[in-house]
Amino acid sequence: MSNLIELINAELPQFQCGRCETPGCRPYAEEILKGSPHNRCVPGGQETSNKISDLLNRDILLLDQEYGPDLKTQVANIIEEDCIGCTKCIDACPVDAITGAANLMHNVISDICTGCELCIEPCPVDCIELIEVDQDQSLAARNQSEYFFDLKLELKQRKNKKTKMNKSIAENLDLAELINQKLDNRNINKQKSIKKLQLEMLDSQKGDKYISESDIEELKKQL
Repeated sequence: MSNLIELINAELPQFQCGRCETPGCRPYAEEILKGSPHNRCVPGGQETSNKISDLLNRDILLLDQEYGPDLKTQVANIIEEDCIGCTKCIDACPVDAITGAANLMHNVISDICTGCELCIEPCPVDCIELIEVDQDQSLAARNQSEYFFDLKLELKQRKNKKTKMNKSIAENLDLAELINQKLDNRNINKQKSIKKLQLEMLDSQKGDKYISESDIEELKKQL
């Protein structure tokens, strides 16, 4: 299955624009394999949709223009004198192509900017312009940026996983304290009862895609 995801991803244009209603090209490839329509990549065009049809042995679908408009071969450029250093464009960039820090002027790394336009809307002072580039420069940037997109996506998933794990641990501790209070005046092995309940809670989270079974097993060993 992972090989097929890579093949679909290779046919997508790597703008990482999110117009297909997924965060970027690889996530869209994963959704296509799960059954989502494969004709939502307007920047990739009808040719991309047809190639994916061949890969999956599915019927040819006409490009769904509702997921447009198309994207030009372009890069973003920040007008220095107008930038206020708000970092909103940095947060919006799917490939980390914008450098800078709060209250400092930002810059676009044109070698990896895909021209996805996601930085335009968040800018409160309209200091970002789009500059057309030739096809070769755009392709080179998109090929280069794919690595940075995948890295940013992986880091985000790890952060979500850690946040969820921390929340799970906190909930277990809170529950243990509550049970402790209720069992104070009973002739029950509190430690054994709490451990059993915590193990059941951890086991119930094994299906969560953000928490690996190895992490859960490690937590169980620590109880």
